[in-house]
Amino acid sequence: MRLTLPSAFGQIMICAVTACSHPSPPPPPGPPIPAVPDVKVGSPDDECKGLETALETYGKCPNLDDDDRAWVRSIVEYAEQTWAAGKKATIPDPALNAMAHACHRAAQSVHYATIRCEAGPKPRVDW
Repeated sequence: MRLTLPSAFGQIMICAVTACSHPSPPPPPGPPIPAVPDVKVGSPDDECKGLETALETYGKCPNLDDDDRAWVRSIVEYAEQTWAAGKKATIPDPALNAMAHACHRAAQSVHYATIRCEAGPKPRVDW
């Protein structure tokens, strides 16, 4: 028996069913994600001194190569110059608070980079 195309009535029914069907509604939204709590930071001097200490600790990692050590030294020198220049200026309190938060976050980042560095040498990227 030879296969044939559906009859005209069958074609109309298929079109009607597919045209009248609606996609299922999207799922309801989930619960809201809570915001990260505010971090208590000290004064900008204390936090930025902590960043300088973290950079110096990172610079002492035995798995760094000479280029990385030179980069760390240059960053520490730049930070010292920048903080010395900043002490001569009058900075409003919101900006001081933002600077303290930035130094705190950077110090945490350098701390984790130190942990990574102490775990072993850098992976090879010359593939």
